[in-house]
Amino acid sequence: MIVFKNYLKVTRSFLSTIILYTLIFIAIAIMTTVSGSQQSQSFVTSQSSIALINHDQDTELIQTFQKYVQTHAQYVELEDSDDQLRDALFFRKVDYIMIIPKNFTDDFLNGKDIKIQTMEVPDSTSATYSKTLMNRFLNTAQLYLSAGISSHDLTHYIQDDLNIHTQVTMLNENHDGQISQARYFYNFSNYSLLAIIIVVISMVMISFCEDKIHRRHLISCVSYQSFNRQLLLGNVVVTLGIWLFYVMISFLLYQKAMCSIPGLLLVLNSFVFTIFVLIFSFFLTKLTHEREAISMISTVVSLGTSFIAGVFVPQEFLAPFVLNIAKLTPTYWFITGNNQIAQLSQYTMTDLFPVFMNMGIIVLFGIGFYFFTQFISRFQLKK
Repeated sequence: MIVFKNYLKVTRSFLSTIILYTLIFIAIAIMTTVSGSQQSQSFVTSQSSIALINHDQDTELIQTFQKYVQTHAQYVELEDSDDQLRDALFFRKVDYIMIIPKNFTDDFLNGKDIKIQTMEVPDSTSATYSKTLMNRFLNTAQLYLSAGISSHDLTHYIQDDLNIHTQVTMLNENHDGQISQARYFYNFSNYSLLAIIIVVISMVMISFCEDKIHRRHLISCVSYQSFNRQLLLGNVVVTLGIWLFYVMISFLLYQKAMCSIPGLLLVLNSFVFTIFVLIFSFFLTKLTHEREAISMISTVVSLGTSFIAGVFVPQEFLAPFVLNIAKLTPTYWFITGNNQIAQLSQYTMTDLFPVFMNMGIIVLFGIGFYFFTQFISRFQLKK
């Protein structure tokens, strides 16, 4: 096993590279954990600040509308002055102002096209929510008027309908959100695993392919088959060692989540991806023996796929054109698999099929690069 032992000795020279990438990765993982723990996992109804200026009489319809606004928003009393209203919007005292015109009740009940004047903070989501509240009340009132409901019964029907509330239940709150944090951890591991394994495996293999080492091997008592088997063993041991190190970190950071079914699926998905990276690294050593070229390819592949496949920027924020290009890389299917695992609420075969399909696609990428490697090796031997 002298070749295997020498393989490990050469690998030690790359410990600084492994430690550097790992420290950067752990820092990103910890920041993700802290930011994720500060995010609320519960649903809270948003309330905006609304002011209501009534130029009409204090009718029953107006009173019902005012109570509706006070129930669903933060009601703010303002003076009926144009300067006061504009100042309130400018200083964000209110998000939305409704001004009810004169004779609004009579015109509205008689079916006339009359509108409530509004003033709002530009490009405000709260203003949009306030507009939705107003339209909901008016549309409900118009619906009952069109059905022939009298004005006396109108407000009672509106109140009964608008007082109906729906209970919101947040799904996928697995282990206090740790699964979501673990998903980000494994998504970011794409960059580290690609960068570290490609550099270490490729550089070590290049060292054994140098002319001096190759000549010594030819005159040694170690057979060609034994030499290759020991190199393969070294590649597998080092690659799995790096992968296991990152898995151990994930268990330390997200212990509860990683001991669950989604956590184990994340580990399995990363294992499949790591095997692909090993095959791809061996493929690169057949393309070139230039260390500078390998280093450049490692940087381009790790950073490039991370940017376009959803590591640094979530896939939902990427353009379809970019995602279509990313589908040509195993990273896209690795990230997609992690995202699907984090969203699982049941674990039937129907639910797990998309996850395993993504793993299968990564395996196909690995098989494809394995055959490419064999083809190049035979071509080089004939040459």
